Amino acid sequence: MKKIYLFILLLTWFIFSSATAMTQSSKDENFKTEHLVEATLLFNEIYDINISEGQYRVSAEFLMSWEDDTENFISQFGDVVIHGPKMDKYMEQIWHPEFFISNAENPRITHYKTLDVIGKKYELFERFEVDLSIDGDMKAYPFGTLDLFLDIAAYSGNTNKMIFKPMDVLIGHHDTDHRVIKGNWVLKSKILEEEKRTSLNHGGKEKFSYLLSHINVQHNPNTAIGKILLPLLALIILSTLINYSGISYSERIRNQLFLLFIIPAFRFALGKDIPSTQYINLTDGLFIVATALAFFSALIAIYVNRIVSTGNNLAVEKVDRLSTILISSVTILFFIILASAIL
Repeated sequence: MKKIYLFILLLTWFIFSSATAMTQSSKDENFKTEHLVEATLLFNEIYDINISEGQYRVSAEFLMSWEDDTENFISQFGDVVIHGPKMDKYMEQIWHPEFFISNAENPRITHYKTLDVIGKKYELFERFEVDLSIDGDMKAYPFGTLDLFLDIAAYSGNTNKMIFKPMDVLIGHHDTDHRVIKGNWVLKSKILEEEKRTSLNHGGKEKFSYLLSHINVQHNPNTAIGKILLPLLALIILSTLINYSGISYSERIRNQLFLLFIIPAFRFALGKDIPSTQYINLTDGLFIVATALAFFSALIAIYVNRIVSTGNNLAVEKVDRLSTILISSVTILFFIILASAIL
C-alpha cells in the first residue's frame, strides 16, 4: 500500500512539474514579437579567471538566426556567405539584431562577421573576444562553484521588435581536441536562458531581451585536496599533537615556533593558487586557524615552562590539564567560527 501511495505522489509531482514547464514555455512562445532570434553561443577559450579581481576573458562565437524576406539576398548573392564591406552595405538595407555585452569591462573586439541565408532565415555569425566582470564570491574556495556568466543585451529593438530564443551554449567545437577552460578549473554545468529587462533606452519604460549564459566551474578537486587542504590540515593536526606529546615544554615551544615560520612560508609557496579576496574564504580561514593554534600553543608552553622553573609540580599538573582542555576547546571554537563565516 505504501508503494502505491509513493507512486501516486511521484506521478503527481511529475505531472505538476511538466504542466508548469509547458505553461512557461507556452507563455514565451505566445509572446508577440516581430523577430524571434534563435541564438547559439560557443566558447572557444575561457581564460585568465581571476576571483580576487572578479573578472575573466573569453573568445566566443555567436550565431543569430531569424526569419525575414530573404529573396533580395538570394537574387544578389545566391547561395554564398558574405562578409566585410559587402555585408556591411547590405545590412544597412535590412533589419538585423544588434547587441552589446552588459557585463563587459570594455567593448568587445570583433574578429570577423558573416551573413548567410538558409531558406527563409538569415544567419548572422560573429566571432569576438571580450573581458568580462563577474561576482567572484567563492567563500568555500577551493570548493564550491564559480558562475562565469555572460550577458548579451539586445538594443536594436525592444521585446516587441525582437526576442532572443536560446538554442544552445557549447564549450569548444566537437571536432577539436583542446582545453577550453584554462587554469585549475573544470566544468560543472552550463545553461543558456533569456530574460526581459527594462532599460533606460527608449525612455526607460520598455523591456529588452537579454541572453544569459552561465558556465559554472569548480576548482580542480585533486589540486585543492593535494596541494592545499592536506598540507594545511597536517599542520593543524601536528600543532595539536605536539601539545599531547611527552616532550618537554621547551621542546614544545621550539616546535610551535618552527610551525609559525612554516605556515607563512607555505602560504607564500602556493602563490597564485590562492586568490586574494576581500573576504575570508575556506583556505584563508584554515591558514588563520593553523597560525592561531600554533601561536596559542606556544604561549601556553612558555607559561607552563616558566612555572616548571619554579619547581611547583602541583601547579604544573593543574596547568597542564587545563591547557589540554583549553587547546582542544579553542581548536573546536576556531573551526566553528570558520564554518559560520564560510557557510
